[in-house]
Amino acid sequence: MTELTNVLGRIEQAGDTVTVVFDRHYATTPADLWQACTDQERLARWFAPVSGDLCEGGAFTIHFDDADTPQCRVLSCEPPRRLAWEWPVGGVATLVTAEVSADGDGARLVLRHERLNPAQAPGYAAGWDTYVRRLEADLAGDPLPDWDTTWSALNARYAAGE
Repeated sequence: MTELTNVLGRIEQAGDTVTVVFDRHYATTPADLWQACTDQERLARWFAPVSGDLCEGGAFTIHFDDADTPQCRVLSCEPPRRLAWEWPVGGVATLVTAEVSADGDGARLVLRHERLNPAQAPGYAAGWDTYVRRLEADLAGDPLPDWDTTWSALNARYAAGE
């Protein structure tokens, strides 16, 4: 597990539009990583419970501890390599893309969350950073990092531009 002293993602800004990007190697197969990112039972372990349809054209709701995020919509689903979906944030249909590929002795996940504004980016970067750490732990069968502690430490780092 990577120490909290290092952020795992990057924030890219073009004008008023911001994208957070994570490019991570996991010690598993591409098929297993794809399933971890698209199977509702597995998503609930490291991300959040999801209800609805995760196939192209489908709609789903993310059930976070503090609130639900309804009206997410799958734009494309190309098993076992690419899933793109809209996540409504403050009246904007932000775009999340997860791409899975073989990577040497494991698998690579490139996750992008686009169409954020500069004020939102640090919090979303810290959130995704926490989730990719939790995914790594879940895939390894290790205890998951505590959400609140991890997010708080990472949010401060992203907000400081580190």
